[in-house]
Amino acid sequence: MVRVSDWQSQGEETRVDYFHDLFRRLIDETTPRYGPVRIERVREKFSQGRLLAELKAGRIDVTWTGTNIEREKEGNPIRIPIDMGLIGQRVPVIRARDAAAFAAVRTVEDLKRFTACQGAQWPDFDVLAASGLPQVTNVHFDQLYSMLRAGRCDYFARGLAEVAEEYETYGGSDLMVFERLVIAYPMPVYFYLAPGKEDLARRLEEGLRTLLANGELKRMLSTHPSTRGAFPLERFNEATIIRLPNPNLPPATPLSDPTLWLNVGRPANGPS
Repeated sequence: MVRVSDWQSQGEETRVDYFHDLFRRLIDETTPRYGPVRIERVREKFSQGRLLAELKAGRIDVTWTGTNIEREKEGNPIRIPIDMGLIGQRVPVIRARDAAAFAAVRTVEDLKRFTACQGAQWPDFDVLAASGLPQVTNVHFDQLYSMLRAGRCDYFARGLAEVAEEYETYGGSDLMVFERLVIAYPMPVYFYLAPGKEDLARRLEEGLRTLLANGELKRMLSTHPSTRGAFPLERFNEATIIRLPNPNLPPATPLSDPTLWLNVGRPANGPS
């Protein structure tokens, strides 16, 4: 039996089915070699920090999360980005009345005039902080949308593969997804495994490499109900792309392998 986290925190319900469906597809792909597996979804909501503690303690066998140096010291990642990097390609959800102000953003310095809404314990906080971007945080996902509406922050940058379905739940006529601006940084989401699950890790890596090689991983991203809202990526070709460095990526991050990543837009504005 393999125990897989059901979802990480409030607000991520809209996209967890992709990760579960991908996990099941990887198990199916590798069953002829490794045999069948019974999968149990652990139906409990966790903050990201608590989730990794549960994984390290062996109460969960598999989860997924954005990576950083500290997390890779504590956990056992499979270093293939399972969303091909789309979580790090972000569009801001803003108050609709602020559209003209965000249309004027061209550089990181321009973006510093605004305050980001950010999840506490998210690796993204450190990315924005490293570029000097102001942020306010909250551990409760739904409160971030409330803070945006109340004017406590000015934008909530959401991954291309998550924002469309998420906006159906938390959006409204007072807000908008501002697709003319993309905030991009390398933020791989990996499957993380509990200690002692090396055989399962090899199995999942083998399956992922097969799905990458035959194009199925990209097709799944572009057609799955939880992620297809990001596509077609060509619609972002005219967007302003602000690229931020991610100083908390471990040296082993496979940034040099172009087959693992999807990217949007024309040459970057801001630091690379």
